[in-house]
Amino acid sequence: MKVTTLNNNNDSTKPLQRFEDLRGILRYVPQFRQRVFVIAIDGALLEQPVFASLLQDVAVLQSLNIEVVLVFGARAQIQALAAERGVTLSNDDGMGRTDAASLEIAIEAIMRECSEVLAQLTALEMPVAVSNALAVHPLGVIEGVDQEFTGRIERVDEESLRALLKADIIPLLPPLGYDGKGTTLRLNSDAVAVEVAIALQAAKVIFVAESGLTAPDGTRLAQLSVADAKEMYKKKDAKQDVSIRSKLRYAALACQEGVPRVHIVDGTQDEALLAELFSNEGVGTMIHADDYQEIRKARASDVPALLSMMQQSVDDAALVPRTRDQIQSKIKDFFVLEVDGNPIGSVAVHTYEEDGRKIAELACLFVRRSHKNKNHGRKLVAFAEETAKQRGSEVIFALSTQAFRFFEEKMGYTVSDPDALPPSRREKYDKSGRNSKVLVKPLK
Repeated sequence: MKVTTLNNNNDSTKPLQRFEDLRGILRYVPQFRQRVFVIAIDGALLEQPVFASLLQDVAVLQSLNIEVVLVFGARAQIQALAAERGVTLSNDDGMGRTDAASLEIAIEAIMRECSEVLAQLTALEMPVAVSNALAVHPLGVIEGVDQEFTGRIERVDEESLRALLKADIIPLLPPLGYDGKGTTLRLNSDAVAVEVAIALQAAKVIFVAESGLTAPDGTRLAQLSVADAKEMYKKKDAKQDVSIRSKLRYAALACQEGVPRVHIVDGTQDEALLAELFSNEGVGTMIHADDYQEIRKARASDVPALLSMMQQSVDDAALVPRTRDQIQSKIKDFFVLEVDGNPIGSVAVHTYEEDGRKIAELACLFVRRSHKNKNHGRKLVAFAEETAKQRGSEVIFALSTQAFRFFEEKMGYTVSDPDALPPSRREKYDKSGRNSKVLVKPLK
């Protein structure tokens, strides 16, 4: 997000924000404003120079009226302190048995870490409060083994967290909890982040990890479905860090329980947090709920319903009139969005091949008036883009006379000129006389 430039004295460097970066960020602000983001930071990152920059990025999010909850891990600190004291740990990540000696080490390491995080946030003039909003119980006996001082989260005090957020105070949650008897219990920080996100109906969980998630060939995994995340977690790949497996496990749980998106980013990369959130391509891995489960291929029997739903948009000159035969001839390109078995919206994806290059058109996007302002339009656009990618298209375009602001501001499209259209589509465009805006988006 930054470029480096020399100052006038040529003896130091300073970051300079580019205007195009600012525009990119502002495009996302409306959909993120006053939404809750739960950010979980691996403890190992606190020891790295990038940590100060990471906290500055958190400050940027808060300045954009995004409500941030911070959770931090402590595995690295616990391991280091145990080695220093000569203590053999029964568990270092809060996912297995925690004996008394391990708990003692964990408490000291976590409290030191908590103090350090508070100090750095205070230096940035960011109001923060350590919260005990977690009601926990001992995990109990698992497969015949008493987990001793490992805890499980029973309830999240949503009201106290919302009160802090309303006052522009960042809640800080360490991986410790306290039961009704005052016993301190060790928790897994990934579990803390997800339970808090579910309780607060957060828009996102962002795991800022010691490393990113990659495919066997070393390339970045940009997206995973819940099913894919579960499969990767269950494989117990020896090459896969235990911390990443934990994140996959809890990411799947978060999505299943209503959190739309979970991100895993490599926190060692400078500005990874902002780059993941405020760019189309991202730099990490996004795990998403099955947004498309309500979207299916259109059938011939859907044509009357499609014509009926489109009529209002046609009357408003928002959609081009289409006949029954025109829809029927392209029925394989149409998709229907259903709610409770009733069609409430549709989108079409047409593919053009020019000079061996595939280009997709997003067309016939509409949602019933009774279901507007519920993110169905965004869901249909995202589905169309994914469909276009699966068909091998590198670019997608849309023509719009009235909804171009939606495509620009909400979906990341750029206004272009008619020359961007495939020749065969340009001919139809000129004949229509509608003078629609041409909106284009690369698919990566």
